Amino acid sequence: MLNESNGQDLIEAFFAALELRNLDECEAVLAQLESLSRRLPAYVPWCSYFGGILINEQRRDWAEAERIFDRLLKSDLDQPLRGRVLLALGRTYDYQGRWAEAIQAYERSLPIFAELAQPVDQAKVWKQIAIAYNNGFTRGDFGPQALQQAIAYCRLALGALEPVTASPRDIALLKGSVWNTMGLIHRNLGQWNEAISCYQQDLAICSSLDERFGMGLSYGNLGEVYQKRGNWPQALEAYQQALTIIREFDDRYEEAEALANLAFLHQEMREYKRALDYYGQAIDLIEGLRAGVSAEEARVGFFATVVDTYANMVLLCLETGDHERAFDTMERARSRAFLDLLAAGSLDLPHEMGATTMTLAEVQAALPDDALLLEYFTTGLVEAPDYRTAAPPGVQRHRFPPARTLIFAVTRDEVQVQDTRLSPNDLLPRRLDSVVERHFLEPQIRRTLYDRLIAPIAGLWQGRQRLYLVPHGPLHYIPFQALVAPNGETFLREGAPALVYAPSATILFRDASRQTGPPLGTCMAIGYNDPEGVRLCFAEEEARSVAQLTGGTALVGPSPKKATLYSQAGNCRLLHFSCHGEFDPQAPLASALHLAPGEALTALDVIEHLHLCCDLVTLSACESGLSRVRRGDELIGLIRAFMHAGAPALVSTLWRVDERSTLILMERFYREIQAGVSLAQALKRAQLYLKNLTRQEALAILTHLPNDRVGTSSAEEDEERIFADPYYWAPFVLVGGRESGTLRG
Repeated sequence: MLNESNGQDLIEAFFAALELRNLDECEAVLAQLESLSRRLPAYVPWCSYFGGILINEQRRDWAEAERIFDRLLKSDLDQPLRGRVLLALGRTYDYQGRWAEAIQAYERSLPIFAELAQPVDQAKVWKQIAIAYNNGFTRGDFGPQALQQAIAYCRLALGALEPVTASPRDIALLKGSVWNTMGLIHRNLGQWNEAISCYQQDLAICSSLDERFGMGLSYGNLGEVYQKRGNWPQALEAYQQALTIIREFDDRYEEAEALANLAFLHQEMREYKRALDYYGQAIDLIEGLRAGVSAEEARVGFFATVVDTYANMVLLCLETGDHERAFDTMERARSRAFLDLLAAGSLDLPHEMGATTMTLAEVQAALPDDALLLEYFTTGLVEAPDYRTAAPPGVQRHRFPPARTLIFAVTRDEVQVQDTRLSPNDLLPRRLDSVVERHFLEPQIRRTLYDRLIAPIAGLWQGRQRLYLVPHGPLHYIPFQALVAPNGETFLREGAPALVYAPSATILFRDASRQTGPPLGTCMAIGYNDPEGVRLCFAEEEARSVAQLTGGTALVGPSPKKATLYSQAGNCRLLHFSCHGEFDPQAPLASALHLAPGEALTALDVIEHLHLCCDLVTLSACESGLSRVRRGDELIGLIRAFMHAGAPALVSTLWRVDERSTLILMERFYREIQAGVSLAQALKRAQLYLKNLTRQEALAILTHLPNDRVGTSSAEEDEERIFADPYYWAPFVLVGGRESGTLRG
């Protein structure tokens, strides 16, 4: 038992136990330090810091750890502790797959350690920066140039450690981990001999110090190199040794990696039964870990680090002809995290929480006879901006799946799977801003996408009343209704099915029953013209018109609206926003609707403050339907926020919309709804109405409004269909579940 009166001894004991991954000992030391901190408050920040580390390493609840470290950094810390907290925060970002943020946190700690003349801590930071660059490349977020940067940081770390003589065991372990990191980088560069040499350096150090966990990691890494060189027996032996050792430490994250490696090797060896078994074990572990990640951002980032396991299993199931298991795995890949959030109704999930995804049989049983479900699935998406740049010879990503775009077409009686032979990397927009639509609205691109994404299953959707679309990856940015058939007609046309979008089949058909509550009001329509920037002229008029059509209430003008929204939205059947919307691709939860001067409703606000019991939310605002698409398809943005808040169906936009055409479309949409038409058919009819509207008819609607900008025309121009271009009608999409039919009576 350590002497509680010596806090510094306890701090050093914690780090020593952490280095050996003796987390039970870490907990015991922390308990002693917490007892001491009741008498000596100076140790309170150290207790919080150690608590965050244990949450990272034991519970893998990286969102909670991030909150702890953020709070500490906002307090008055001494420099040594501030540097350590920044290092811990960087590792937390790294766990979540937020590589750029991790590197920024690490770099903030470097001047502190330099000022304190702590070369060992500087070496730790340089090693972590190298890991972040390498991981970012491996997961497709960074280009090949990141590997050279990572090598440089490893050399800095080794150089800083060379003259250090104190704590020889600790320094040796740190050197070993740097050698291991450098081996990973050489592996990705295709430099096999150099990689093996680095791993063997680490393995020798770990063996001499009996550091079993480090040995397990090195064996796993050696297996990857042996596999790349085609030496399967050596790879198999190394992977099995890695799995055996890692299981001694109950580290489920590294165990999932080891299982995925074994699955990938057996897949390459064409031993498919064993491969599927290992993939299944890895996915079970992954999903257990995901249930302990509490925040939306954390889930997305973590999922990006394991998405290849799902993708490889889907592809292997298809290769073996097991379409049912492929579909079930695809649903698990895209649904699980969001389902957990919906089930919990909170950002903070109990660790035992685990929602169930639907199987193919259950989806088919729920699918109406007159509907077809199209689920798309993409693999091999590279998010790095320079993904088109040719990589140096030999550079590759381990376990990275081939670039594919698949179609799962599901009816009540059958499932067909088509490979579109389209790379998702060719569809990824270079920028997520108002120019997105200009790429996908090029006529030739719309023709090509129709042939690849719609035509292969034309025999199944013809004659159907509804087409449920579940996009994936970059396909979320595509306006399917604007795709052009060989005869020149758009997919939105008379006789074609109405379109309903959804994040997954499970979300589409989830139980939409609502708790009994107060009688629902009719509609709350919020409008704001926002004179700052590009001034809107018709947004407030649109809100008044919607409120009048639905017998609801309009909140317009510059007065604050969030307080009223928070207190009354839960009693509304319809919720309508007509205002400026803004999508933030770097911080998607900061995407916002501008309600009044200086008042914005962010996606995070929606998640934290709105509890809806409505039938429909309409986001008649620019870019309200855009979400940040990450590998793995965990979307973040306003749509997910409102679905989390309880909205079963939403109408939103894919790009910056024209407010004149929007007002006309929305008025028509709500008239159709009031007439008892289903939401999907109402939107389709409103889009067709707008598409076919003549200039003369548009003038008759708009000339009574102030600041009319339609303009006058000659007689011969009166019959021109001024909103026929899909730019005006194609951005509007209905996202919703099975209940997005007629409104409740």
